[in-house]
Amino acid sequence: MLLGIVLHAGLSFTPFPWPVQDERQSGFFWLLFAAIHGFRMPVFFVLSGFFTAMLWRGRGLKSLLSHRFRRVLLPLLLGLVTIVPAVNWISGWAIASALEANAAKAAEDTIWNAAKNGDLAAIERHVQDGADINGIDPASGQTPLVWAALLGQLEAVDWLLQNGAAVNGRTKDGGTPLHAAAFLGRVEVAKLLLQHGADIEAKNNNGDTPRAALEVDWELTRYLAGLLQIELDARQVKDGRVEIAGLFEQSAVGESREKTDKTKEKSTGFLKAMASPIFAVPVFHHLWFLWFLWWLVLVFALYARLADWLQWQGPPKWLVLSPVRLLYLIPLTVIPQSLMGLVMPGFGPDTSLGLLPMPHIFLYYALFFFFGALYFDCDDPDGRVGKWWWLTLPLGLFIVFPFGLEFSTGAFGFRQEILDPAMARTAAVALQAIYAWMMTFGFIGLFRKLCVRENKTIRYVSDSSYWLYVAHLPLIIGAQLAVRDWPLSSGAKYFLVFLAVTGLLLLIYQFLVRYTWLGRLLNGPRVRPTS
Repeated sequence: MLLGIVLHAGLSFTPFPWPVQDERQSGFFWLLFAAIHGFRMPVFFVLSGFFTAMLWRGRGLKSLLSHRFRRVLLPLLLGLVTIVPAVNWISGWAIASALEANAAKAAEDTIWNAAKNGDLAAIERHVQDGADINGIDPASGQTPLVWAALLGQLEAVDWLLQNGAAVNGRTKDGGTPLHAAAFLGRVEVAKLLLQHGADIEAKNNNGDTPRAALEVDWELTRYLAGLLQIELDARQVKDGRVEIAGLFEQSAVGESREKTDKTKEKSTGFLKAMASPIFAVPVFHHLWFLWFLWWLVLVFALYARLADWLQWQGPPKWLVLSPVRLLYLIPLTVIPQSLMGLVMPGFGPDTSLGLLPMPHIFLYYALFFFFGALYFDCDDPDGRVGKWWWLTLPLGLFIVFPFGLEFSTGAFGFRQEILDPAMARTAAVALQAIYAWMMTFGFIGLFRKLCVRENKTIRYVSDSSYWLYVAHLPLIIGAQLAVRDWPLSSGAKYFLVFLAVTGLLLLIYQFLVRYTWLGRLLNGPRVRPTS
């Protein structure tokens, strides 16, 4: 829970889609986010499964369901009418503030702004003054030609091409001007780019050609365009994409097009299904894990009834406690992991915020949850599962994670030199699954090593962590917005945000939550000290 605050507090300092984008950016916080995100919730669901099985074996199924109703479902319902509206409100305020700030920046005299505005005289002046016609905008990672293509500035596109702009020039994420034109349905721009030799088979850092840009669902399209401060007409974008698809069909020849179509066909259908509002429209925000946990408890209840009927006491210990577990856990985890990161490349599991859990994400976390449940039944007094923590943690963090991140996102720039896109994708999926399990088992072992007896401080922090996580997000976004324009380093602002929000929430927990009805709802009754 506390790592969730560590993670979210740094998102304003990275290019990650987030309501607040700080003036000072740092790649460190993106690495921190990816490293934590790759294992945090898998560890949580292993623990959830473990303690769910403990409650069932110790108190019975009826008591388990009553407990989880009070500790999981009721806090979720309360959060939906308090915390979630607060997140929506502060996020809207932050985005509106960013729009005002970006409007001011758009007036700055740069070649990229000139390209966005279609100002040919300004573009020519910048080029004559020595501006790189293929230079990458440090704020957005786009080239002048890509900006002109995104905004549909046909005359600017023509001028840039006539004066030496690379028709297949790359943005920071490896995209080309044709990717940009296809993404927003800029038909005339796409025609002009194709006439100048634009490559319809060019792949960005995620291995996607411009055809894939035609398949991005409308909600994500609108969201990404909003981050770039581009106003869209839904009909123009959709009709334009249809027409551009026809252009691609006319231009594409040979076996390479057929292979691309076949490899994209299944994933495209799946992405369209997951774009349904019942899956895609965010409802729960950062409280999604409580919704997942409630569903998993209901599934566990069916498992428990069956186990009671069969008088089953759990699997053979060697199947869970020995290294044999990796032979089935990793391949099983690869299955749902392979369906993640198809739209926005990243490291670790996707998130499902909608009314219904996305099936592949639910399956992913169910694997960790039920491993935790089976682990409880197997009893592990000697700590066999985490025995090699001193090896698995550094290997996972310093070997598996960097290579998995590179093959997933191209973060370090050597992916294309080692593997072709298809192989890189396969390696990325496998390494993400391996990383999640290595870090899970490693932290179980590390905890056993360090926490050998009860500790009042850790007990208190553990109690408070539920409240801190549930309530932190609107405060984090508000604090990030407050320091966004301060002339301090990203590290200094990060610690200010983290410490201020965590300290405030701890004070609220101590005086307004711990010994009140809300504390009983989250953690059960706590007795206030008499002295």
